[in-house]
Amino acid sequence: MPPERIADEIRKSLAEGERFEDFAFMFDALVFLRAPYNTNLGLTEDILKKIICFVLLKKPQNYVRAMQAFRLGFAGVAANPELQGEFSNSVRRAAITVNRPEDVVWRPSLYFALPPRLREQKDLREWWF
Repeated sequence: MPPERIADEIRKSLAEGERFEDFAFMFDALVFLRAPYNTNLGLTEDILKKIICFVLLKKPQNYVRAMQAFRLGFAGVAANPELQGEFSNSVRRAAITVNRPEDVVWRPSLYFALPPRLREQKDLREWWF
């Protein structure tokens, strides 16, 4: 579970219908995946806030919509080992190795591959660039 300061930001960033536990799982999974490449936890958190789309940070609305739809596509991930594996497998190298928050590019497809079941969602496909 993320630290309370991050938990508060997650709660403020939830899309309609999204569960805190699922968002928190994805954030924690990304922290874990990045650990071998970046040992500075504060820096990793800042980078992931941009990538996984904390709403308190300014970013293009199409990126926000795409990432919210992506996260909603993993509803139940916190309690489902199959979805957990699918989420981890969707993470691309760039999400793990980007070194500075200012290097984050507003293209979700750089950081996550769409699993086959999400490719069928028309709205997500339109925003995934």
